Amino acid sequence: MVNIVNRRQFERLELTERAIAKNDRDVRLGPVTQAGGGGMLVVAADADTLILMPVGKRMRVTIVEPDLGISNTMDVEVMYQRPDNHVGMQFVNLSDEELS
Repeated sequence: MVNIVNRRQFERLELTERAIAKNDRDVRLGPVTQAGGGGMLVVAADADTLILMPVGKRMRVTIVEPDLGISNTMDVEVMYQRPDNHVGMQFVNLSDEELS
């Protein structure tokens, strides 16, 4: 019998399939598939977009849900990239200098 331990501090939230992440230059990074209190998972739109999200990158992104007319902007740090182009991001607080 395998005992699986959930190490997540926050439960993941499922978003509509139309939720997308954009960077501060309004470039579409890709759909957001999951989000929770600590971070989110974005599927890179293509190889060029994946380059914009290297591990360790700290940036400001806006999540847009066009069907609902809702958008939220937050600061993130890229924590990992998976071979299937999924990018894990952790929510952080950035200073103005870090965004330059």
